[in-house]
Amino acid sequence: MAAAWIGFAGGVIATLVSSVVALRQSRMAERLARLNRELDRDLQAEEVLRRYREPLAAAAFDLQSRLYNILRLDFFAKFGDGERGDDARRTTVFRLAQYFGWTEILRRDIQFLSFPEDADTRRVAQLQSQIAQCFLSDAYGPSLMIWSDEQRALGERMIVEEHGEVMCMGYATFRDRCDEMLAPWLERMLGELGEQPAQARLLDAQHLLCELVETLDSRRVRYTRDLERA
Repeated sequence: MAAAWIGFAGGVIATLVSSVVALRQSRMAERLARLNRELDRDLQAEEVLRRYREPLAAAAFDLQSRLYNILRLDFFAKFGDGERGDDARRTTVFRLAQYFGWTEILRRDIQFLSFPEDADTRRVAQLQSQIAQCFLSDAYGPSLMIWSDEQRALGERMIVEEHGEVMCMGYATFRDRCDEMLAPWLERMLGELGEQPAQARLLDAQHLLCELVETLDSRRVRYTRDLERA
């Protein structure tokens, strides 16, 4: 009888041990699977940023350069009222829309991915958010206030596909299409670019764009030597 009970107890203990081991293995497998999914998302996010790092840096550099010319080199005073006045304003709108375009392309590819722990990658996301906030905020008044939905819409209008690649249209195409393509915003933006109340907004945006370029070109290969804060 005692032997039977010992055998029964041994069987129960063995079953419990097996259950505990199986539960621990299952939880470990779940944790490993979750970690692998997070790692895959991080790697995908890094790959997306790597793919768009150069065009985004170029767009941010071009826009901050124009803002610097406006704020410190009297760009509109020199060209805004002359025969090149319309071109001066339309090329500025193009650079702004081009930046929103590459931002929208990046957002579409990365919106369902988590940003990895890499400091530069997180800094890019933070700066893009701050630049968007700079343009949508009413703290600067209504001049050149572009709400987040409008920023996305401007970006969407700039996106084209060539040879299977998604990119922003060039200035020649923009110049041909901008009157129709940007009809809801173009007249207001052209008028407000040179207004004095817009200067504070443009100043803060230019500084943030410089930081974005420095982060994207952290090795100082292309742009950072030419950056100047207005």
